[in-house]
Amino acid sequence: MSQRVPGPPPLPIIGALGNLVQFRNDPLGYSQRVFRSYGPLATLVDGPARLLTPRGTGVVLATGPELNRQVLTQHDRFHTYALSGRFFPEDDDRPRLRPLKRMMTGLFHVNGDEHRRHRRLLMPAFHKARLEAYRDDMVELVGEMLDGWRPGQATDLSAEMTRLTLRVATKTLFGDDVGESGVKITHWMQDWLLTMFSLAALLPWDLPGLPYRRWLDRSHQIDAAMSELVRRKRAQGTEGADMLSMLLAARDEDGSQLTDDEIIGHAGVIFAAGHETSANALTWTLLLLSQHPKVASSLGEELAAELHGDAPTTEQLTRLPLLDAVVKESLRVLPPVPLHPRFVSEPVELGGYHLPAYTEIFLSIYNLHHDPALFPDPQSFLPSRWASIKPSTFEYNPFSAGPRMCIGAAFAMMEIKIALAMILQRFRIAPVPQRPVNRRVAITMAPTPAFIATVKRQDGNWQASAGGVAGNVRELVSLPA
Repeated sequence: MSQRVPGPPPLPIIGALGNLVQFRNDPLGYSQRVFRSYGPLATLVDGPARLLTPRGTGVVLATGPELNRQVLTQHDRFHTYALSGRFFPEDDDRPRLRPLKRMMTGLFHVNGDEHRRHRRLLMPAFHKARLEAYRDDMVELVGEMLDGWRPGQATDLSAEMTRLTLRVATKTLFGDDVGESGVKITHWMQDWLLTMFSLAALLPWDLPGLPYRRWLDRSHQIDAAMSELVRRKRAQGTEGADMLSMLLAARDEDGSQLTDDEIIGHAGVIFAAGHETSANALTWTLLLLSQHPKVASSLGEELAAELHGDAPTTEQLTRLPLLDAVVKESLRVLPPVPLHPRFVSEPVELGGYHLPAYTEIFLSIYNLHHDPALFPDPQSFLPSRWASIKPSTFEYNPFSAGPRMCIGAAFAMMEIKIALAMILQRFRIAPVPQRPVNRRVAITMAPTPAFIATVKRQDGNWQASAGGVAGNVRELVSLPA
């Protein structure tokens, strides 16, 4: 058994740091090149590396169903990223660091028994009956967005989908539409995530001008805002149907409950994850439909026949197979979370190689979804493929899989389908020709700088825009010229 996973050699002079910089600058393109040259398990750094844990012993990239299965089902061996130890000592109790520590108590940042307990306490908020109760809020908020659209008007659909899913997240999480304060928190969250995966990871010092200081400042702003929302909810009582009321009232089998720090941490994670991934999925799907008029036309016919212009009920969503296939195919070809990070908690064997403890792993869901052995003609947007395939959860997993599968997956799918069904019955989307649409990958994959399109009254006359869509999104999916 080889002791070293194959991979690109360190660059001259700057060494393995050069590999990390290339990966950081273009995670999808670089990982694809590495997999083609070295196979489904490849080393980026063979030696100390501290991206996800303070004791990192190397960085590897992985893709493929079997590696996916091994990593995602062995929760106690492959941990989620322990950012707390990476960015501050565990026993450091300085007030300056407390907001950051609270943000690290969310479900994404805990492991083992602690993760199992937290997930158990959170599950009731995502029960099927509870999700159905959120349907009316979703319909109301989508309707309000569409009432503000004007046919013939160029619209920033990235911003519109972000604003929509933000309002849905705040209404279902907090029981209230928090308006502009929610928009402000969203911008802070996005900046927080981007800063975390920038030089803050390499230069974790609280000094003027360094990204780490800005990161701590953002942590304080977000923590103060989330704390105020939790304080207001406590003052109102916990009898509401929103998720935060349920978190405040949740009790474990032994009668224990989440602490305020844990509630603030979970609320922040749910708030961030609950809107940005759905916003990106909606934006990417609208872009894909705008460039595939036959699919869009067929989907429009299905919606008209079943819904007759109305918003779908949860039961009607089960009778819209093409809508389901369109969403699944969009999540396959442009997954909103294209990389899943983990680190090894104890020495393990993976793919025939020995990995020492604290090896950092990035599972590439994008490359998994673009494997031609699993999905023939993988660069093409082909919803029809879902009539004849049924991939396992380790071959297709936009929401991850195993014990850490996204707790809000069913919520997100319902939200995306309701929004698309309502949008497409009233409007068709015509992108501004040759305006670049590029990819920005941090934890999530978002269009940048934005997806600008003209919204037109729905007349069934779908057609790809002359000149097509420009930008490096074309490297990820086949689009008409």
